[in-house]
Amino acid sequence: MANKILPEAQAREVMAGIIQDSKRRFTVQNQKVGMLEFAAEARYALEAVCKNKLLLKCDPETLKDSMVHLAAMGLSLNPAAQQAALIPRRNTKGDKFDCTASPMYRGLMKLATDTGLVTNITAEIVFECEEDSFDVDLGSQPFLKHKPKIFVAKEERFIDLRNGHEKENRLIGCYCVAHLRDSEYPHITVMDLQETMAIANASDAFSPRPGSNRKPSGPWVYWAGEMVKKAVIRRASKQWPLSDNSKYAQLLTAIDIDNRAEANEMHAEVRSEQIEADMGETISEEQVAQIKDLCSTQELEPDTVFLNYSVNSLSKIKKKFFDEIEEKLLDRQRRFNNAAKDKDVETQLQDQRDVSEEYPPEDTQQDL
Repeated sequence: MANKILPEAQAREVMAGIIQDSKRRFTVQNQKVGMLEFAAEARYALEAVCKNKLLLKCDPETLKDSMVHLAAMGLSLNPAAQQAALIPRRNTKGDKFDCTASPMYRGLMKLATDTGLVTNITAEIVFECEEDSFDVDLGSQPFLKHKPKIFVAKEERFIDLRNGHEKENRLIGCYCVAHLRDSEYPHITVMDLQETMAIANASDAFSPRPGSNRKPSGPWVYWAGEMVKKAVIRRASKQWPLSDNSKYAQLLTAIDIDNRAEANEMHAEVRSEQIEADMGETISEEQVAQIKDLCSTQELEPDTVFLNYSVNSLSKIKKKFFDEIEEKLLDRQRRFNNAAKDKDVETQLQDQRDVSEEYPPEDTQQDL
């Protein structure tokens, strides 16, 4: 669909239709993650579009992709939850805007704790007036102490990372403290102003290309504090333990979507079809029935199977795991059958012993 500047009422109607058109792909993706309800997310998305005129100018197809990306990340657009947001970004390949679904720092914190690898996580900003009350020690026994000065003048806690605004900016660094499972000490990541600026400058919206005659814009300008916290969480996640569970995959998906949108302004975005291919198809109804039959013959509850694959039903198991599950269940069936045979033999022997005790053989005299 060609991107045209439409009157607002007509544009809202078009975007509402686009959101509804994304339902099938959203549902397919959400079946694998199982975190969101389309009706609620569609309502939140339409509210966001109506409040932001730039979203009305976005390429409708990118709004469709954004809905699928939300399902892939498992993050909601609910404003109260503050997990994700629809962000309009200028597409430098053409004079138009693209809609991106970006995780907020609270969304990344949720995904991190959902993995089970992180039990608690905090991200904070350090201002110039707090430098004397900030102390950090890294190494085998990491330690961090920060006494924030919350009640100082607003100017003392002002953030502006744009070039030429160094005198107004009071941010000097940020940090993330993550308490890892089975770890005695917290994992601490610290970033100074220069490292933070390097990440911000990777955004084409914040650091326009020379000759573009565009001013810095986007979330790094309007929500700098939120972006700083998100940046240090993303940096910290690179050093957390790796995992094969699906929740960890969601965290990586969210970071990947965010990184590509920030750096390339949707030039090489994660298309919804690519996400669906990466996540893999789920098993068929026939395969679900086959697993249930194998479970029933072994007196095994089906939830024992799907819980091992971090999903909430058999139908959400990925097809690539079916052969592995079938092999395990068949092996368990063989062991179950052998155990049953051994039990039958033992039962027969015990019955014979019981009969012998109840009816002992008559004493016979042996000739001497």
